[in-house]
Amino acid sequence: MSHNWIQQSAIPGSVRPVYGAQYPPLTEYDDFGNGGGRTDSADNQHSNSGAKFQNYVDSVSDAWDVSVTLDERAACTSAAKVLERHASLVARDLIMPPVNPIPSRNSKIQAMQRLAIQKEPIPGTAVPAGTTGVHLSINLYPRLPEISVEYGRAPSSSVVNGSVMAHDSPTAQGHTLALQRDHARFNRLRAQLGVHTSPSLNPNSGTQSLKSVDVDLEQLRKDCWMGIPHKLRPTIWRILLGYLPTSFERREVTLARKREEYWHYVEQYFHTRYDEQHQDTFRQIHIDIPRMCPLIPLFQQKVVQEIFEHILYIWAIRHPASGYVQGINDLVTPFFVVFLSEFISDDTEVGTYDVSQLPREQIEIVEADSFWCVTALLDTIQDNYTFAQPGIQRKVSQLRHLMSRVDKQLHRHLEAHGVEYLQFAFRWMNNVLMREIPLRATIRLWDTFLSERNGFSQFHGYVCAAFLRMWSKQLQAEKDFQGIMLLLQNLPTHNWGDQQICELTADAFSLMALFDGAKNHLAEDVNLINQETHDRVTNCYMELLENAYPHQLRVSWIHSQQMLVRGSEA
Repeated sequence: MSHNWIQQSAIPGSVRPVYGAQYPPLTEYDDFGNGGGRTDSADNQHSNSGAKFQNYVDSVSDAWDVSVTLDERAACTSAAKVLERHASLVARDLIMPPVNPIPSRNSKIQAMQRLAIQKEPIPGTAVPAGTTGVHLSINLYPRLPEISVEYGRAPSSSVVNGSVMAHDSPTAQGHTLALQRDHARFNRLRAQLGVHTSPSLNPNSGTQSLKSVDVDLEQLRKDCWMGIPHKLRPTIWRILLGYLPTSFERREVTLARKREEYWHYVEQYFHTRYDEQHQDTFRQIHIDIPRMCPLIPLFQQKVVQEIFEHILYIWAIRHPASGYVQGINDLVTPFFVVFLSEFISDDTEVGTYDVSQLPREQIEIVEADSFWCVTALLDTIQDNYTFAQPGIQRKVSQLRHLMSRVDKQLHRHLEAHGVEYLQFAFRWMNNVLMREIPLRATIRLWDTFLSERNGFSQFHGYVCAAFLRMWSKQLQAEKDFQGIMLLLQNLPTHNWGDQQICELTADAFSLMALFDGAKNHLAEDVNLINQETHDRVTNCYMELLENAYPHQLRVSWIHSQQMLVRGSEA
């Protein structure tokens, strides 16, 4: 029998070394051109192996030289730098493992979801550099300017955007006019709720005397669109979400029944959090809550974190179609802050308040109302959090088409540099812009969202388009993918307040008025919108604009709309 097969290299089970340019063999092969080749004798294999090992020992012998002395100070310094760098990387890494790590076809969507929650804490919650201690006054709760009893006297000067304006300047006059109209609007809201019309109210809304008044929901929506006074916000949010009836006689009974129902759910379901089928869900909730707002003392209190665990776990159990998804935890925070403020005086900062000081009954009210209100919100956008998150995918696609109509230059700039809308807009949809603007601005924005019939499901898309347009010039100034994405992930919104939200929602309202309801408006050309339609929208919107903007901003808005129409016709 021929034994030539022994010398063949390509046989099943054979292993041959693979060499590359980066890792060449330790010993060179013989010159195959001179007839030399590999030998199969055991002696040659032994000698080659020994030579290779000896060459390896020689090449690393200097690393084990016992005569080398180490500088202990240098070694400690190097070790400290390594540990510091590792700690900083771990502190910035907020990417959390998914609840269900089983691979799926939607890995891209899961990656976008992780991107949506990987940013550092909610904007506006970071402690400024050089500040020590955790008891820092953090302005979490927005308070619209209340009109004093001396409001009728015209001031000699006004402060607008940090600048002192003469009383006779157009900007100061516009600001004074806006305050007067806010005064009338606030009084209408108080009358709607049956509250005293006097501006000097008791800080605790629970002590305000109420009249038996039914609420006109449509009028309430109109009066709340430009913002809600902080003393009235808790009650109005409950009404706008459908949690509190518009009929005065039914409110007390309804609240008592719904709050009792929530605590029945807690008693029925919360003990199952460690069951095998639910433990992964609760584990993810338990991980996410401390990371939510790590620099705000309010959210680091044990009692507050337990409240969030109750709310999120009960919601996940009662909504198995989606379960808990990272990002839902952020949506609870505005409700919790708003309803907590109902039991705190105006001179107390919500961000540093010790919740354990409240009576247990009031804490339970805050928790139950937060649960029902976040449930009502999520019912309108639940397809954002079901499998593969189709709602978010659809809204991102709509945003892309809308931007291709209203800001073609920015759209082309993003496309030219390979920036996909899903890479930045996923987080905008998943967290409802909460990771892009401060919490105080989020609460003010939600005043408008709740005043719209489809605020979170529809109007939010136009708000995202307006939000992206606000940074058009800065984004077009960035000339590469990295620069664009860095700006989109860290937009300078830390100082945002009521004025910026007014400008944002104003632009979003104009976009919705132009495009919403038009047949295939995202597939057709914008120039199908005729001048008559544009004039009607402009006239309708100017009435709303008068309530919020001084003269200079109104002129700027009109100019921007003219440029929008001209750009669409181009």
